[in-house]
Amino acid sequence: MSSLLAVNILKSNGVGCLTRLCKISKSHNVIQVAFMKRLSLKEDLAKPKPFPYWKKPCNVFKLAFDPTIYRYDENTKLIIVDGLPATGKTKVCQKLAEEFGLLYMPPPIHDEIFVNAYGYDVRELDPKLPTGIQSYDLPRFLKNPLHPQVPAFQLNWLYMRFEQYMNALLHILSTGQGVVLNRSIYSDVAFSDAMHNAGYLSKEVVTEFNTMKKQGLTALLRPHLIIYLDSPPEVVQQNIKKRGNMDEINSKVFTTQYLSDMDKSYKEKCLAWLSSHTHILMYDWSKEGNVSDIVMNIEDLDLEESETKTMLDDWVFMESEEIHTLMIAYQHKYHMFSELNKLSSETTLSLDLWHSPYDREIHEELLETVESEKYSMGFHPTYGDKVLFKAETPILYSVCRRTPRDFVNYSEIKLPY
Repeated sequence: MSSLLAVNILKSNGVGCLTRLCKISKSHNVIQVAFMKRLSLKEDLAKPKPFPYWKKPCNVFKLAFDPTIYRYDENTKLIIVDGLPATGKTKVCQKLAEEFGLLYMPPPIHDEIFVNAYGYDVRELDPKLPTGIQSYDLPRFLKNPLHPQVPAFQLNWLYMRFEQYMNALLHILSTGQGVVLNRSIYSDVAFSDAMHNAGYLSKEVVTEFNTMKKQGLTALLRPHLIIYLDSPPEVVQQNIKKRGNMDEINSKVFTTQYLSDMDKSYKEKCLAWLSSHTHILMYDWSKEGNVSDIVMNIEDLDLEESETKTMLDDWVFMESEEIHTLMIAYQHKYHMFSELNKLSSETTLSLDLWHSPYDREIHEELLETVESEKYSMGFHPTYGDKVLFKAETPILYSVCRRTPRDFVNYSEIKLPY
């Protein structure tokens, strides 16, 4: 079934029809474009400066006269590179970003949750905390995937990927620059399914995750293109050994069955579900292929849009106000997270995802003893922050991470560290 589905995806979407971002309406004088172009072949046209979402709030007043749609061109796209671990996704992402002038957002890591803007790692508090509230990151999962904190560990991944995806959309809509992501929120299903089959997550937890995604993903614009690097589990295991991460090499997690379950879930759930909207290119990456071939295939994709097609219909807007509404939602993320976390008739309220009030109180009291945790980032006079006349909340902020890295490759973004 998996191989048959993969062939069908290849045949039906390998060279399909992508469409142009944001066909506002016929009354706007916007040049219609169809194909992405490498920077070396792209005409350098004057465009308005990006809306500085990293230092100004997106609101109806500031966006009312903003020339938003005139920043978009043929490369204003969202591309995701996906596949099993150790398949070379980072190299492909970086090459595509370089060739097409895209922003590459590196995948989130748990250090962004635990290390604050002033360099303090809250994992140092673990010896003083009850087991149920201690931190749990990727190295610890690889050593002990049966730990009771595994559900919270995977929940953190879901939160981080959800938030990063919003940041990618915000960047595209605000600047006109396309983004390439290494995995995304849509990949979460492959991990949770494989972890459930391996006995690391209960059925109730997986059901809860699926309910959350069903609620939260409705307001996200689905990607223009997914590039799937297909590699069998045996090759992945060899690649893991080659890259030399001892936590991965010594772990019992990356079994042939675990990797096969991931691959099956990717193809039968993630890619199959998105294929009616998103174009998918799948490559046999058993041996590292030539990224230049991927670049040429992308250039051959017809990006013409039509309101009559379901392909990429998320990116068709009748009025610029629709874009502005999304920019506001993606910058001010609390409403989006409220949708993700809201209770519904499908919510399982799995106890594996809840900390006891007693444990949480101990954790909060310990955080209050840490000097660098007493104030929000940018508002700490002890560390030289100037707080006089400063806005109450930073413009670029995170709901779930102390130090998000989403814009590390964008020179105009000033990170707090």
